[in-house]
Amino acid sequence: MLATVVALAAVVALMEAWLLAAPVRGRVAAHTDVARGHYRFLTYGLPAAWRPEFARLLRERYHIELVPVAGCTVSESLISYVENYDQVSAAAANRKFGHDVFAECAEDAKHNWAKRIALNQ
Repeated sequence: MLATVVALAAVVALMEAWLLAAPVRGRVAAHTDVARGHYRFLTYGLPAAWRPEFARLLRERYHIELVPVAGCTVSESLISYVENYDQVSAAAANRKFGHDVFAECAEDAKHNWAKRIALNQ
């Protein structure tokens, strides 16, 4: 009985530690990906209508993969992981290419999407 309680307490403690370590895990994962030459940008939540175009531009111009990791229901630890991952990854990509590639692609994606909508009206 005591062994079961101790084991259960250990599992709960490890789960809590895992959740609290989300920012560190996000940064470490991003540094690892960047060191391997893999540039990714993680997203969650309801996507903007122009997100597919944004993903295409990032991929075609800069070989950056846009990775949706969750929908609208997200935990605080996931938000923390994603924000820390993206902070490292975006900074590395912007250093590599010499400018804010995310702002550039977002602006172009919004413009292309609006143009396509206007043509269809």
